[in-house]
Amino acid sequence: MTIKTNRTSIIVIAAATAVAIAACAKNAPVTTQSSGTGAANTGGTVAVAAGTDYYGKLQAPIGSKTSHDGDTFALAETDTFLHKDPALHGAVVEGHLANVNAAGPAHSPSMTLVFDDIKLPDGTKSPVVVQLVSVNAFEPRTHHLRTIGMMIAGAMAGHAVAAKTGHSHGGLVGAAAGYVLSQELKTDISVPAGSVIELKFTSPVTTGG
Repeated sequence: MTIKTNRTSIIVIAAATAVAIAACAKNAPVTTQSSGTGAANTGGTVAVAAGTDYYGKLQAPIGSKTSHDGDTFALAETDTFLHKDPALHGAVVEGHLANVNAAGPAHSPSMTLVFDDIKLPDGTKSPVVVQLVSVNAFEPRTHHLRTIGMMIAGAMAGHAVAAKTGHSHGGLVGAAAGYVLSQELKTDISVPAGSVIELKFTSPVTTGG
């Protein structure tokens, strides 16, 4: 009976954790803006076409606890193999941070990435309008691990109490309590240098206009 109960608890914990992590992924604490939004793209030469993907390596770490509004960041082109457009070979996308808020006991972290311009290999700078393709690098991963740990600890404690009192489903109740508590403890965003960030140009980059 004990083995069966433990197995049931583990299955429910795993399912609940998967749902929790999926929900976190849908509500990533990062928003983006582009300084080039609304800028005229008429005239000049198209250096990078709209729809082009860009893979940039973060040059310095950023985080909701350590960074501040106005701090700058740069994404350097990672690999010429990933960039079929030669205009992106050696290109650097630059930006700054805004609305940086550290995590609190019941307060989620947040930040806005403002993409300002792209520095092309010939030294030319142009404003950019880009979309962040993946937010995985900006998700507080340790929050997921902590949720799992607290749910398991809660299930074990709940099962121990239930065994003494004769009640059933104590492990499941404990797991639920652990999950609720874990959601009150927020984790800061922390993106280390070297992280690869994928962007997509939603408007063309023009030069000489």
